[in-house]
Amino acid sequence: MLLSKDLDFFLELKANNHREWFADNKYRYDEIVSRTQSLAERWIVALGRFDESILSNDPKKSIFRIYRDVRFSKNKTPYKTHIGLAIGKEGRSSKWAGWYLHIEPGASFLAAGKWAPDNDELKAIRQEIDYNLEEFFKIIQNEQVKINFGGLDTEHSLKNAPKDYPYDHPAIKILKLKSFLFAKNYTDKEVLSEGFISQLIADSELLIPFVKFLNRALEDTV
Repeated sequence: MLLSKDLDFFLELKANNHREWFADNKYRYDEIVSRTQSLAERWIVALGRFDESILSNDPKKSIFRIYRDVRFSKNKTPYKTHIGLAIGKEGRSSKWAGWYLHIEPGASFLAAGKWAPDNDELKAIRQEIDYNLEEFFKIIQNEQVKINFGGLDTEHSLKNAPKDYPYDHPAIKILKLKSFLFAKNYTDKEVLSEGFISQLIADSELLIPFVKFLNRALEDTV
């Protein structure tokens, strides 16, 4: 379970994003990592009941580094002001669709699916949707999915129909997507509640059919 002081740490880091402050407070970050690893372990075990490949995830390796890559960024602050972790088939850094949890004061969320697939992966996902349209619609239009997540994230989308698909295709809005994701925001109160891990697991389980559908498509890109 995460604590209010964990969120306070990231607020303070945002105001003091330099190496001297972080060095003096790294012990606090290490405690956050430890609590996040415990959360990750329970998350992995829970989803592993539905997909055994997830059980191979290492809770420690599921957490992203706090150090920012500033080489190509105008923002040269050295640290992220959140903690993120991802799990899925073959772990955080694999090509497969999976789940990502982002913990940040006032901006926490769960996302599931495949972010920014490469050209071959994108082609495979679109083809899988086109060939199995009824199945895909049944998955994304599930009542509980719609209640908890709404619709697919449409932030990254082509302006025109992708090659090989007519503009009047019944799923053209989906086929134009460049990422295939569902996301749900969490309040700070939810993140800090005793029931958060149970809520996270329940929300994640709703998207198991969606993640499995995408991974079936990605098998053709191995």
